[in-house]
Amino acid sequence: MTRTMKVRDVMAKDPITLKPTASLREAAITLADECVGGCPVVDDRGKIIGMLSEVDILEALKTQHKELRMLMPPEITFGISFVEIIKEREALAAFKEVENRLVQDVMTKEVHAVSPDDALERPIRLMVQHKIHRIPVVEGDRLVGIVTRGDVLRGFFRHTGQSTYRGAL
Repeated sequence: MTRTMKVRDVMAKDPITLKPTASLREAAITLADECVGGCPVVDDRGKIIGMLSEVDILEALKTQHKELRMLMPPEITFGISFVEIIKEREALAAFKEVENRLVQDVMTKEVHAVSPDDALERPIRLMVQHKIHRIPVVEGDRLVGIVTRGDVLRGFFRHTGQSTYRGAL
């Protein structure tokens, strides 16, 4: 008889977290340095109050500036280069304007969490239903881990023993 996989079988322990008062600059650097696309936002007691993802940061940039339109025909190389330089400058200017905004201003406040003892089907259902990539794992109010889509996939392949691929997913 096979055992039902639990969240604890695939979750990553001790996830990276952010404080709500961190700046978007600090948050972007943390996400990049840790090679994660998002993480829980916790208050001083360690309670989850939101989730911040790269998408949240990019949305803050998008609402700050609209894309420049190309003013010259695309066949002219100089025109293309000129527009690309302006777009890059505009993107940098937009980030400069939002980099000091706080995580709490752009984070997703509706958090879907699971327990380590939940069947693995629960976070999968939440990921699909809410179109999210990661779900915090909590015991009571305490953050004990995180489960991502990649964790789920790796867990299934390891559990079934059918994977011969040993590289990263």
